[in-house]
Amino acid sequence: MKIILHASGGEAGEERSLSAAAGAPLARTLWLSGHLPVRAMCAGLGRCGRCRVRYLTSGACPPPLPEETEILGAAAVTDGWRLACRRQVPDVDVLPLEVPALLTAARPAGPAAPAGQGGEAVALGVDLGTTSVYYRAERLSDGSPLAEGHFLNPQAGAGADVMSRLAAASRPDTAPRLAALAREAVERCLSETAAAGGRTETLCVAGNPAMTDIFLGRSVAGLCAAPYRLSHGGHETARLPGLPPVYIPPLMAPFVGGDIAAGLAALVAADTPRPLVLADLGTNGELALLDAADRLFIVSVPLGPALEGIGPECGCQAGPESVTDFRLGPQGLVPVSSLAAGPVAPCEGISATGYLALLSLLRQTGVMDADGHFQPGGAVMPLARRLAEQLDMRQGRPCLRLPHGLWLSAQDVEELLKVKAAFSLALHSLLEAAGLTPSALACLCLAGALGEHVPAGHLEMLGFVPQGMGQRIRAVGNASLRGAVLLARQAQRREALARLCARAQLLPLAEAPDFHQKYLRHMRFGAV
Repeated sequence: MKIILHASGGEAGEERSLSAAAGAPLARTLWLSGHLPVRAMCAGLGRCGRCRVRYLTSGACPPPLPEETEILGAAAVTDGWRLACRRQVPDVDVLPLEVPALLTAARPAGPAAPAGQGGEAVALGVDLGTTSVYYRAERLSDGSPLAEGHFLNPQAGAGADVMSRLAAASRPDTAPRLAALAREAVERCLSETAAAGGRTETLCVAGNPAMTDIFLGRSVAGLCAAPYRLSHGGHETARLPGLPPVYIPPLMAPFVGGDIAAGLAALVAADTPRPLVLADLGTNGELALLDAADRLFIVSVPLGPALEGIGPECGCQAGPESVTDFRLGPQGLVPVSSLAAGPVAPCEGISATGYLALLSLLRQTGVMDADGHFQPGGAVMPLARRLAEQLDMRQGRPCLRLPHGLWLSAQDVEELLKVKAAFSLALHSLLEAAGLTPSALACLCLAGALGEHVPAGHLEMLGFVPQGMGQRIRAVGNASLRGAVLLARQAQRREALARLCARAQLLPLAEAPDFHQKYLRHMRFGAV
């Protein structure tokens, strides 16, 4: 069947068409088609509303679901708007759909030439993340940077989390498209490096095992169901059509991959004090503990997309119009953007750091208890009581009203509490396996934007880390990217990294007989 896309407010005759299979997920079909630009969405939770489409023929428009009325509003639902993530492609010959004008983009004509013929010789490192792709090119002559940048992973239409991406990659009808999108992302990195005057001589792509196998076009069957297994161990140079030889860092376990290995390479090269823990809080939480004797313990826990700003009802990625912090003022909560250097207005939503700041304030003021429940009577100070006055009900569920029409729902709190429980349990388990007390850890290295922007005090208040560890938290930025470009530029470091990763001891948390009891013990904000 054929889907015809019309842009809201577009010029007459402006439309694009694509072929689709009846029964296929509608959102995935639309956002993997190349006709719509990449957006950070809620992984099919039906909460962000960014996948909205309008059915233009009443016969094809399905009855509304409760979450569609809640997110889109009764008027929009009556007018034919629906959430594509909640729909399948219907069994009709032609399906005309309207998409918001801001979502519509022309399909790329094809990737530009991946590298120029001239220019300075560079080493290119690529961090192929589930949510975003980062790249950095350094001159081979002296290691100075020539180009760097980042953009959303073009595979995002297949789902925001690793398991959604794997589900799409395991289907023969979508696997080739996902592989092509991953390679186009790397080609874009090469093209932008060439545009900056670079000639890529060596290339390293670091990603988790799922992203790596999709990029390489290999089977992901071993990552889709227990017992999980790797299809290969990485530490190889792959040759793909249209790309220079690509070094793939070691893959240590089914969900601990080349991104963590590259991050460790960067930390070792920087002589980071040991024992250290490298923690990457993405859609999948990956932690590695390395001590002075080169003992390496690793663990992986699913965190979901909440810490990517995706999933919570008002969640968004950090930007000038997003709330990245909350402060208490004379009139109550004041939303702040660290990227806009002051109060936020207008406001797109709340970033992950904004949510953590908000939860920390609610705990400090007594408006929320350690179990994540709103406590109208728990506030003692006048300012806290004023804050508690904003507690309300939304769609039959408790919520806290926030400035700019935003809100924090009880469901959002629960999702973030699950993230906290998984992370703190993983960290505790690593220390226990290594025979270390929290005070013996020299450095907790938090990778990514979250580590750079969230105050250590919030992490201590909420119990992500034990009390007193905040002063040993070090924001290491994109350690995976630094490690990838290091491995591209200094090939002699690869063998030592491979030997280190081969000794890694994986902690299978979910297989422990007391896993659920331990997890529930960590399901509280604050010290365990």
